[in-house]
Amino acid sequence: MENKIAVITGATSGIGAAYAKEFARRGYDLILTGRRKEILERNGEQIQSTYGVQVHTLIAELSKEEDVEKVLEFIKGKEVEVLINNAGFGIVGRFYETDINSVCSLADVNVLAPIKLIHQVLPGMIQRDKGIIINISSEGIYMAVPGNAAYSGVKAFLKSFSEGLAMDLYKTGVKVMAVCPGLTNTDFHGKMGLDPARQVSKGMIQWMSPEIVVKESLKDLEKGRIVSIPGLHAKILVSIFRLLPGKIYYKMLYQFSQKNFSK
Repeated sequence: MENKIAVITGATSGIGAAYAKEFARRGYDLILTGRRKEILERNGEQIQSTYGVQVHTLIAELSKEEDVEKVLEFIKGKEVEVLINNAGFGIVGRFYETDINSVCSLADVNVLAPIKLIHQVLPGMIQRDKGIIINISSEGIYMAVPGNAAYSGVKAFLKSFSEGLAMDLYKTGVKVMAVCPGLTNTDFHGKMGLDPARQVSKGMIQWMSPEIVVKESLKDLEKGRIVSIPGLHAKILVSIFRLLPGKIYYKMLYQFSQKNFSK
Protein backbone atom coordinates (compact mmCIF):
# COMPACT_ATOMS: atom_id res chain seq x y z
CA MET A 1 0.00 0.00 0.00
CA GLU A 2 1.40 3.39 -1.03
CA ASN A 3 1.87 6.19 1.47
CA LYS A 4 -0.16 9.36 1.33
CA ILE A 5 1.45 12.19 -0.66
CA ALA A 6 2.14 15.76 0.46
CA VAL A 7 3.31 18.41 -2.00
CA ILE A 8 5.16 21.35 -0.43
CA THR A 9 6.50 24.31 -2.38
CA GLY A 10 9.35 26.44 -1.10
CA ALA A 11 10.55 23.53 1.02
CA THR A 12 14.26 24.28 0.94
CA SER A 13 14.31 25.91 4.37
CA GLY A 14 12.25 27.70 6.99
CA ILE A 15 8.53 27.05 7.28
CA GLY A 16 8.41 24.84 4.18
CA ALA A 17 11.17 22.58 5.47
CA ALA A 18 9.45 22.38 8.87
CA TYR A 19 6.18 21.28 7.24
CA ALA A 20 8.11 18.69 5.23
CA LYS A 21 9.59 17.14 8.36
CA GLU A 22 6.25 17.14 10.16
CA PHE A 23 4.33 15.44 7.36
CA ALA A 24 7.15 12.94 6.88
CA ARG A 25 6.88 12.19 10.59
CA ARG A 26 3.19 11.51 9.98
CA GLY A 27 4.06 8.99 7.28
CA TYR A 28 3.53 11.01 4.11
CA ASP A 29 5.67 10.60 1.01
CA LEU A 30 6.82 14.04 -0.08
CA ILE A 31 7.15 16.02 -3.29
CA LEU A 32 9.23 19.09 -2.46
CA THR A 33 9.98 22.08 -4.66
CA GLY A 34 12.61 24.77 -4.21
CA ARG A 35 15.25 26.78 -6.01
CA ARG A 36 18.46 25.81 -4.20
CA LYS A 37 19.27 22.39 -5.62
CA GLU A 38 22.04 21.29 -3.26
CA ILE A 39 20.20 22.26 -0.07
CA LEU A 40 16.83 20.89 -1.20
CA GLU A 41 18.29 17.54 -2.24
CA ARG A 42 20.33 17.24 0.95
CA ASN A 43 17.26 17.96 3.08
CA GLY A 44 15.23 15.47 1.08
CA GLU A 45 17.83 12.75 1.63
CA GLN A 46 17.93 13.47 5.37
CA ILE A 47 14.13 13.34 5.67
CA GLN A 48 13.97 10.11 3.68
CA SER A 49 16.66 8.53 5.85
CA THR A 50 15.14 9.72 9.14
CA TYR A 51 11.46 8.94 8.53
CA GLY A 52 11.58 6.12 6.00
CA VAL A 53 9.35 7.85 3.46
CA GLN A 54 9.88 8.56 -0.21
CA VAL A 55 10.98 12.10 -1.03
CA HIS A 56 11.05 13.56 -4.54
CA THR A 57 12.67 16.96 -5.05
CA LEU A 58 11.91 19.28 -7.95
CA ILE A 59 14.06 22.32 -8.64
CA ALA A 60 11.55 24.94 -9.71
CA GLU A 61 11.37 28.71 -9.94
CA LEU A 62 7.63 29.26 -9.61
CA SER A 63 7.75 32.72 -11.14
CA LYS A 64 8.46 30.95 -14.45
CA GLU A 65 5.51 29.41 -16.24
CA GLU A 66 7.58 26.52 -17.61
CA ASP A 67 8.71 25.54 -14.10
CA VAL A 68 5.14 25.64 -12.78
CA GLU A 69 4.12 23.41 -15.69
CA LYS A 70 6.95 21.03 -14.80
CA VAL A 71 5.56 20.66 -11.27
CA LEU A 72 2.00 20.26 -12.58
CA GLU A 73 3.11 17.54 -14.96
CA PHE A 74 5.02 15.70 -12.22
CA ILE A 75 2.07 15.56 -9.83
CA LYS A 76 -0.51 14.84 -12.54
CA GLY A 77 -2.36 11.61 -11.80
CA LYS A 78 -0.89 11.27 -8.32
CA GLU A 79 -3.21 11.03 -5.31
CA VAL A 80 -2.05 14.18 -3.56
CA GLU A 81 -3.66 14.40 -0.13
CA VAL A 82 -1.85 17.51 1.11
CA LEU A 83 -0.80 20.63 -0.79
CA ILE A 84 1.11 23.38 0.99
CA ASN A 85 1.71 26.55 -1.02
CA ASN A 86 4.63 28.01 0.89
CA ALA A 87 6.94 29.31 -1.85
CA GLY A 88 7.45 33.05 -1.75
CA PHE A 89 9.83 35.94 -1.48
CA GLY A 90 9.71 39.55 -0.40
CA ILE A 91 10.29 42.92 -1.99
CA VAL A 92 11.76 45.82 -0.03
CA GLY A 93 10.80 49.36 -1.00
CA ARG A 94 7.87 51.56 -1.84
CA PHE A 95 5.85 50.32 -4.78
CA TYR A 96 6.64 53.24 -7.08
CA GLU A 97 10.38 52.66 -6.56
CA THR A 98 10.18 48.91 -7.19
CA ASP A 99 11.07 47.15 -10.44
CA ILE A 100 7.78 46.13 -12.03
CA ASN A 101 9.20 42.78 -13.17
CA SER A 102 9.95 41.90 -9.54
CA VAL A 103 6.39 42.77 -8.57
CA CYS A 104 5.00 40.60 -11.36
CA SER A 105 7.23 37.71 -10.28
CA LEU A 106 5.93 38.16 -6.74
CA ALA A 107 2.38 37.83 -8.03
CA ASP A 108 3.30 34.81 -10.16
CA VAL A 109 4.73 32.93 -7.16
CA ASN A 110 2.06 33.90 -4.61
CA VAL A 111 -1.05 34.04 -6.79
CA LEU A 112 -0.79 32.23 -10.14
CA ALA A 113 1.31 29.25 -9.01
CA PRO A 114 -0.92 28.39 -6.02
CA ILE A 115 -4.06 28.76 -8.15
CA LYS A 116 -2.73 26.37 -10.77
CA LEU A 117 -1.48 23.81 -8.25
CA ILE A 118 -4.74 23.86 -6.32
CA HIS A 119 -6.78 23.52 -9.51
CA GLN A 120 -4.68 20.49 -10.45
CA VAL A 121 -5.06 18.52 -7.21
CA LEU A 122 -8.55 19.57 -6.15
CA PRO A 123 -10.67 17.30 -8.40
CA GLY A 124 -8.93 14.22 -6.98
CA MET A 125 -9.35 15.45 -3.42
CA ILE A 126 -13.05 16.06 -3.99
CA GLN A 127 -13.49 12.65 -5.60
CA ARG A 128 -11.80 10.97 -2.62
CA ASP A 129 -13.62 13.35 -0.24
CA LYS A 130 -10.37 13.99 1.59
CA GLY A 131 -7.58 16.50 1.36
CA ILE A 132 -5.72 19.41 2.93
CA ILE A 133 -4.74 22.67 1.24
CA ILE A 134 -2.64 25.12 3.24
CA ASN A 135 -1.72 28.52 1.80
CA ILE A 136 0.99 30.50 3.59
CA SER A 137 -0.14 34.10 3.86
CA SER A 138 1.31 36.56 6.39
CA GLU A 139 0.51 38.45 9.55
CA GLY A 140 1.63 41.45 7.51
CA ILE A 141 -1.73 41.59 5.72
CA TYR A 142 -3.16 43.01 8.95
CA MET A 143 -0.44 45.66 9.25
CA ALA A 144 -0.23 48.44 6.68
CA VAL A 145 3.39 49.63 6.66
CA PRO A 146 5.50 51.51 4.10
CA GLY A 147 7.41 49.39 1.60
CA ASN A 148 5.13 46.38 1.98
CA ALA A 149 2.31 47.12 -0.47
CA ALA A 150 3.06 44.45 -3.08
CA TYR A 151 3.96 41.71 -0.61
CA SER A 152 1.01 42.27 1.71
CA GLY A 153 -1.24 42.57 -1.35
CA VAL A 154 -0.43 39.14 -2.78
CA LYS A 155 -0.53 37.57 0.69
CA ALA A 156 -3.93 39.15 1.30
CA PHE A 157 -5.11 37.45 -1.88
CA LEU A 158 -4.03 34.07 -0.52
CA LYS A 159 -5.96 34.64 2.70
CA SER A 160 -9.11 35.83 0.92
CA PHE A 161 -8.89 33.11 -1.72
CA SER A 162 -8.49 30.44 0.96
CA GLU A 163 -11.62 31.67 2.73
CA GLY A 164 -13.66 31.63 -0.47
CA LEU A 165 -12.32 28.23 -1.47
CA ALA A 166 -13.17 26.84 1.95
CA MET A 167 -16.75 27.99 1.39
CA ASP A 168 -16.80 26.28 -2.02
CA LEU A 169 -15.71 23.08 -0.30
CA TYR A 170 -17.77 23.48 2.87
CA LYS A 171 -19.76 20.25 2.47
CA THR A 172 -16.78 18.15 1.36
CA GLY A 173 -13.97 16.39 3.22
CA VAL A 174 -11.37 18.82 1.86
CA LYS A 175 -9.93 21.28 4.38
CA VAL A 176 -8.54 24.66 3.33
CA MET A 177 -6.59 27.01 5.57
CA ALA A 178 -4.58 30.20 5.22
CA VAL A 179 -1.70 30.54 7.67
CA CYS A 180 -0.64 34.06 8.62
CA PRO A 181 2.67 33.76 10.46
CA GLY A 182 4.31 36.75 12.09
CA LEU A 183 8.05 37.28 12.34
CA THR A 184 9.68 33.88 11.95
CA ASN A 185 13.35 32.98 12.30
CA THR A 186 14.14 31.97 8.72
CA ASP A 187 16.47 33.33 6.03
CA PHE A 188 13.52 35.23 4.49
CA HIS A 189 14.15 38.47 6.38
CA GLY A 190 17.90 38.33 5.86
CA LYS A 191 17.32 38.21 2.10
CA MET A 192 15.24 41.37 2.48
CA GLY A 193 18.12 43.16 4.18
CA LEU A 194 17.22 42.80 7.87
CA ASP A 195 20.36 42.24 9.91
CA PRO A 196 20.15 38.82 11.68
CA ALA A 197 21.31 40.58 14.86
CA ARG A 198 18.00 42.45 14.86
CA GLN A 199 15.92 39.28 14.58
CA VAL A 200 15.37 39.04 18.32
CA SER A 201 12.25 39.30 20.45
CA LYS A 202 11.83 42.62 22.23
CA GLY A 203 8.67 44.36 23.41
CA MET A 204 6.07 44.29 20.63
CA ILE A 205 8.53 42.46 18.39
CA GLN A 206 8.26 38.72 18.93
CA TRP A 207 9.91 36.08 16.75
CA MET A 208 8.82 32.46 16.35
CA SER A 209 10.55 29.35 15.10
CA PRO A 210 9.27 27.64 11.92
CA GLU A 211 8.49 24.57 14.00
CA ILE A 212 6.14 26.56 16.26
CA VAL A 213 4.37 28.01 13.21
CA VAL A 214 3.82 24.51 11.84
CA LYS A 215 2.73 23.03 15.17
CA GLU A 216 0.19 25.76 15.96
CA SER A 217 -1.18 25.97 12.42
CA LEU A 218 -1.84 22.23 12.32
CA LYS A 219 -3.61 22.46 15.66
CA ASP A 220 -5.81 25.16 14.14
CA LEU A 221 -6.45 22.92 11.13
CA GLU A 222 -7.66 20.14 13.43
CA LYS A 223 -10.01 22.64 15.08
CA GLY A 224 -11.52 23.50 11.71
CA ARG A 225 -10.16 27.02 11.51
CA ILE A 226 -9.89 28.53 8.04
CA VAL A 227 -7.43 31.27 9.02
CA SER A 228 -4.56 30.53 11.40
CA ILE A 229 -2.52 33.22 13.14
CA PRO A 230 0.17 31.28 15.03
CA GLY A 231 1.29 32.70 18.36
CA LEU A 232 -0.69 34.34 21.16
CA HIS A 233 1.25 37.59 20.77
CA ALA A 234 0.34 37.82 17.08
CA LYS A 235 -3.32 37.06 17.78
CA ILE A 236 -3.47 39.85 20.37
CA LEU A 237 -1.79 42.38 18.06
CA VAL A 238 -4.12 41.61 15.17
CA SER A 239 -7.15 41.87 17.45
CA ILE A 240 -5.99 45.27 18.73
CA PHE A 241 -5.32 46.59 15.22
CA ARG A 242 -8.81 45.58 14.12
CA LEU A 243 -10.34 47.68 16.90
CA LEU A 244 -8.36 50.87 16.24
CA PRO A 245 -9.91 53.76 14.30
CA GLY A 246 -8.32 54.05 10.87
CA LYS A 247 -6.58 57.37 11.48
CA ILE A 248 -4.86 56.07 14.62
CA TYR A 249 -4.08 52.68 13.07
CA TYR A 250 -2.26 54.03 10.01
CA LYS A 251 -0.29 56.60 11.98
CA MET A 252 0.75 54.10 14.63
CA LEU A 253 1.84 51.47 12.09
CA TYR A 254 3.84 54.03 10.14
CA GLN A 255 5.70 55.20 13.24
CA PHE A 256 6.22 51.63 14.43
CA SER A 257 7.71 50.52 11.10
CA GLN A 258 10.05 53.52 10.93
CA LYS A 259 11.36 52.82 14.41
CA ASN A 260 11.84 49.07 14.07
CA PHE A 261 12.40 48.19 10.43
CA SER A 262 13.72 51.21 8.53
CA LYS A 263 17.33 50.94 7.47
